[in-house]
Amino acid sequence: MSDNDILQVCDVAKVYQRGGHNVRVLNSVSLDVPRGDFVALMGPSGSGKTTLLNIIGGLDSPTSGSVIVDGTNIAELSDRGLAEWRSSNIGFVFQQYNLIPVLSALENVEIPLLLFRMKKAERRRRALAALDLVGLTERAHHLPRQMSGGEEQRTSIARALVTDPKLIIADEPTGNLDAAAAANVLDLLE
Repeated sequence: MSDNDILQVCDVAKVYQRGGHNVRVLNSVSLDVPRGDFVALMGPSGSGKTTLLNIIGGLDSPTSGSVIVDGTNIAELSDRGLAEWRSSNIGFVFQQYNLIPVLSALENVEIPLLLFRMKKAERRRRALAALDLVGLTERAHHLPRQMSGGEEQRTSIARALVTDPKLIIADEPTGNLDAAAAANVLDLLE
């Protein structure tokens, strides 16, 4: 791994057990991503894109191979260490947004900050700054059901950015959006 790489995936394989059968989802995947790059994984439905993203983000483990993010081999971390590492280093933008319906946009963006020792006022300041970055300051107190799909996705992006992660993982971040909203989301991520 060069000092310029933020991510190195080396010979990653993933096999699931389903109904007594082995289902190979990934087979010897290798990938180096230089720091600051914007990379898209493309392929047909069912080709393992989400599985690979989940492995890179530490939400799933490979059957074999290694994932190194900014010099940390995440397979060497304990479950607790992995959770702490993930909260500090990875920002997730999920395909289905995963916003909590009874929380405002501001409260949804604050959630990752609850894992850090900081005062409520500092959490609010950071969450508002992240919402401002995605153009949603005026929607901070709206619930997800009061926002458009594009606004929900931008809230999800703000939540991913609020901890200032080293790596942002976005799983089909424009999949449920119209062309204009999709272009806005890609601009924000870039």
